[in-house]
This record gives sequence, structure tokens and C-alpha cells, in this order.
Amino acid sequence: MSDGTDQRRTALATMILGALVVVLGVVVLVQALQLDNGGLGIGPATVPWVVSALLLVVGTVLALRARRDLGAWRKDPQTSAKDWKRAAVLLAVLIAFALVVPYLGYVVSTTLLFGTVAIVLGAPSRVRSYVVGWCVAVVVFLGFDVVIGISLPAGPWGF
Repeated sequence: MSDGTDQRRTALATMILGALVVVLGVVVLVQALQLDNGGLGIGPATVPWVVSALLLVVGTVLALRARRDLGAWRKDPQTSAKDWKRAAVLLAVLIAFALVVPYLGYVVSTTLLFGTVAIVLGAPSRVRSYVVGWCVAVVVFLGFDVVIGISLPAGPWGF
């Protein structure tokens, strides 16, 4: 595979990831609209608003940069079937995450999400992808549960 093809696929995958992050930001924003701060300036609804804003900004920047890069590496104007398959797998993983998080808990579901997305996007080590996913999930879980006091789905194992 040529270097230009690899860079084009990376740019396309990054653009898809950016779009998925924007969608996730919108979902978090919709959920944040349902929370009440209880008359406080900063309360339980504040963190989801901040997370949503960050997701929207990061997703938009990712998608726009990847779109720019995609134009720079464009050698073949056609999107291959492999690219569409990768996008479909990413969408399926995101939907599966939303469906299983109440049952498996945040840490396990997020570990599976991060690891699988990293592998689909071309991470060189499957084991490392899941280990990094687990580390990120644990840090976020502890940050929300211990530091902020917002409980994330614990699942049957309590985490």
C-alpha cells in the first residue's frame, strides 16, 4: 500500500471519528438539558455542559482538519468499500456502547469502545489499545465518581 493511500485512509478515518465525536457531543448536550442545577451556579448539570462543549469543539476541529488533509492527499476520488466498512464498524461500536453501558457499566463498556475504535482506526497493538482504553475509562470514572460526585453506570461488578 502506498504512503498516499495510508495518509488518505487516516484522514478519512479521522474525519469520521470527528463526526462521531460531534454526534456524541450533541447526545451529551441533549442529556445535559434535562439536568437541573438546583438553583446553583455550578451544579450537576455544569459538567455535562462543559463535556458537551469540549466534544463539539474537538469533534469539529478533528473533522475540519481531516477534511483539509483529505483534500491534500486525494489521489483517488472514490471512497473504497473498505472505508465504508470502517465507518459502519465505528457506528456499530458506538451504538453497541450506548446499548451495553447500563448492563456492563461505564469502565468495561468504555474499555471495549476505546480499544475497538483504536483497532478499527489502525492501532498497531490490540492489547495496548484495550489497556489504554481501560486506563482512560478508570480515570474518567474516578474523576466523575470521587472528585465530582456524579455516579456513572457501575454495572454488575461495581465499576
